[in-house]
Amino acid sequence: MTRDEARLDHLARECGPRVLAYLASRCASRDDACDVYAETLTTTWRRITDVPSDDGDALAWMFGVARRQLANHRRSEGRRSAATARLADYLMTQPQAASGSTDHVGEAVRALPADQSEIVQLVYWHGLTCEQAAAALDIRPAAARKRLQRARDVLRRAIVLTPS
Repeated sequence: MTRDEARLDHLARECGPRVLAYLASRCASRDDACDVYAETLTTTWRRITDVPSDDGDALAWMFGVARRQLANHRRSEGRRSAATARLADYLMTQPQAASGSTDHVGEAVRALPADQSEIVQLVYWHGLTCEQAAAALDIRPAAARKRLQRARDVLRRAIVLTPS
């Protein structure tokens, strides 16, 4: 075990329980707290040379990292919730959605070619912009926009033409 690995192990054992308790008291679920804690440890590992040598100072440093990771998590949750609300609003304005056939939408998305299904999910279910989805998929933004437009066209036809 390297010196840095030993330091991270020490921090996880000594400071980790308190940081996790801090997160658990601020997260909606235990799973969310564990996810944010994992991100906190990842950041601690990446910046291990920046962590103060004193355990008390290191604890305060880790709390700061945890607080910022929690803020990031909450922003992501907010984007995801907003994307879900946008999709629900969109579905409520469509003829099939008004009749309660939302399972049909999921089936239609799953029936898309894999590249189109992926971009629909990234944009509408995970709240990414088209440019962010392009970066995630390692394609040009113009290609992402075209792929998303094609998927929308297919979904529009599938949703409107299929009876409930």
